[in-house]
Amino acid sequence: MARFDEQDFDEKRLARRARRKKSQMAAYITLGVIVVVVLGLLIFGIHMLRKALGSKPAAEEATVEATEEVSSEPAVIETPEETEEVQEYTEEELMDEVLGNILSEMTLEDKVAGLFLVTPEQLTGVDTAVKAGTGTQEALASYAVGGVIYAPKNIKSTDQIKEMLETTATMSKYPIFTILSEQSAAADSVKTTLGTGPDAEITDTETSINAGNKAGSELFKNGFNFAITPDMEVSEEALFGADIDTVKELTSAYMTGIQDAGVTSCGYLFPLKGDTASGMATSEATREDLVIGEYEVFKNAIDSGIGAIMVSNISLPELTGDNTPACLSDKIVEDELRGALGFNGIVITAPLNEKAVTEYYTSKDAAIAAVKAGADMIYIPENFEEAYAGLLAEVQDGNISEERINESLRRIYSIKYADKVGRISSGG
Repeated sequence: MARFDEQDFDEKRLARRARRKKSQMAAYITLGVIVVVVLGLLIFGIHMLRKALGSKPAAEEATVEATEEVSSEPAVIETPEETEEVQEYTEEELMDEVLGNILSEMTLEDKVAGLFLVTPEQLTGVDTAVKAGTGTQEALASYAVGGVIYAPKNIKSTDQIKEMLETTATMSKYPIFTILSEQSAAADSVKTTLGTGPDAEITDTETSINAGNKAGSELFKNGFNFAITPDMEVSEEALFGADIDTVKELTSAYMTGIQDAGVTSCGYLFPLKGDTASGMATSEATREDLVIGEYEVFKNAIDSGIGAIMVSNISLPELTGDNTPACLSDKIVEDELRGALGFNGIVITAPLNEKAVTEYYTSKDAAIAAVKAGADMIYIPENFEEAYAGLLAEVQDGNISEERINESLRRIYSIKYADKVGRISSGG
């Protein structure tokens, strides 16, 4: 499978330049040949005419001699100043070309697989994965998933997890998200092993940025490029408390620190949390409640450039009119998150293996509902193979268009290739 990288792209641009230079040189040579031939014919004609007519009147002789004198001088061809016409790309145009190349080369099977975020155990079928071996390689060859999510049980040491993630990345056909969730990072064993815990209490913007940057730097150093963080909850029990202005300020600062370290930040959970692991969780919050509360927190993060947002499995009947989990509702994803809040990044479902989903949907139906609702990535379906096969069949049957899948992949790869495209466009 062909891949795009900046070296390939630079070589293509250089090739185009070389072809233009070659064409210009050919034109100059052709022009020179024509001038020499014309002058040669003129001299030959004058010579033959003099030979045929003999002597000429003095005035004519002087004219012919002057003509010969001019003609005998070497022809000087003025070479036009070379103005190489190099096509310059804006970063947006360059990204469009990159994405077009990627999507044109992907099979439909790979496109659909690229929407899934799964655990290494779901991918390989082992009980606990601590190393990427032949099983991982074979699985990634069959399912080109968009990302793999790691938990504390997968992390034994920094050397071990770094090798595992690097090996997994090299085995993937396409760039892959290597993910650690906030819930996993909160475990003492992970904090101790990776050193992701803050050095000081988070009390203001500066300490929040520093904490995020420290966590992001440690994650990046050990091979992670995506983190389900920060927790955007507004409550007394939450990390950043119940004051809207404080939560808004500190979550955006923490996110900025994470992303400055080279790790994509995924804020969670939009618009509200709930006890969705044990069954359906319903909130009676109205849209007006959310607009003056949680929407402010998420909107600030969106305006600050957050890369991804995870949508909850909570039910919001005041907004949707029924008990559909938020991440499976187009009213929440499309109308509220994308429409009202203007989010254009990656929308990720909450874990689809939670009972709020599994008690009412099969893995196949949940995956299909998520994509139809506007989600870009499907996070931990209950049965990955069933979810993948069901979504693929839905696209093959035309019930979901391939363009709809491409729409999500464009958002996903815009983040995966952001650094490479940025370096190329800046000449780095």
